[in-house]
Amino acid sequence: MSLEIARAAVDLGMKNTDTSALLFYGGEPLLEKQLMYDIIDYTNEIKKKKNHAFHFKMTTNGTLLDEEFLKFAQKSRISIGFSCDGPAQDDCRKSQDKTGSAKIVFDKIPLLLKYHPYSIGMSVIDPSTVSKASEIVNFLFQKGFRYLHTGVNYSTDAPWTKEKILVLEEEYRKIAKLYLDWTRAEKKFYLSAFDMKILSHLKGDAYNIDRGRMGYNQPSVAPNGKIYSGSKHIGNPVFEIGDAFSGIDEKKHKAIFEKGAEPAELCKKCAIKSRCNYAYDNLGDSGDKNDVSPVQCLHERILTPIVDEVAGILFKEKNSMFLHKHYNDLYPVLSLIEDIY
Repeated sequence: MSLEIARAAVDLGMKNTDTSALLFYGGEPLLEKQLMYDIIDYTNEIKKKKNHAFHFKMTTNGTLLDEEFLKFAQKSRISIGFSCDGPAQDDCRKSQDKTGSAKIVFDKIPLLLKYHPYSIGMSVIDPSTVSKASEIVNFLFQKGFRYLHTGVNYSTDAPWTKEKILVLEEEYRKIAKLYLDWTRAEKKFYLSAFDMKILSHLKGDAYNIDRGRMGYNQPSVAPNGKIYSGSKHIGNPVFEIGDAFSGIDEKKHKAIFEKGAEPAELCKKCAIKSRCNYAYDNLGDSGDKNDVSPVQCLHERILTPIVDEVAGILFKEKNSMFLHKHYNDLYPVLSLIEDIY
């Protein structure tokens, strides 16, 4: 992306609001490190002239992290997501010469957490690595990450089989035991797959409404300046809603959002549709409703009862860490104060 387009995107994001959030995403954003510096310099110029706040996030594979950038990121308050698959790293994240990246990436973790202790440890559950899913989560936790995000590879070419799905269920049960053990030991952590499911129970119908609103307010800008309704649709003209210079076609943007805000026909009678991350996320490449992927559907039906069982146990035990984390609105603030002092 050129600096001219990046600046135009920043300007557009400032309209009608006094706070903007920029996510540096890719590909690997640190391949364009100077552009990131230039963009943040531009936002600093704006802050001197206007009462406008900026927040920054970045997702990186970690291979190009160095102390200079981490100091800059600390000063600029860039939230960092660190993609790492722990004991499966060399299986699925290889360099161009086909060598594994574990040694390079693992050595970066202490430096990252020194400057950014709240970095997010991010991993992907893939059919080829599913048998190590719980090991990966535990690896990231033992390395010092306290914010843990696991995603599942749902791409059409991911070879999920019945056998692999059964392994996934067993791995989630192992992760459930980790969740119980850490909570009972009064360890502070956030495990997205589990904590978001607990939140979906607490929020009920509002859960996916809130997720939809968040998605609506997070359009994606491609390197050529074209804007899309979401990062997964970049390059698809059906979801193109404007460009950085002329702005967003709000009518088209709203139409796409509203079409995706209704559950798929298959999901309408499902008991967990209000808690499912995919019932309201099923627009196909044509912009029309598609049936939800069988793998996505199975995933939600496997994960939800496992999480509910864990939450039920901790609630029945009146576990103070669990109750504060999920029922005390002040918990995030109190936790941060406790960390600082």
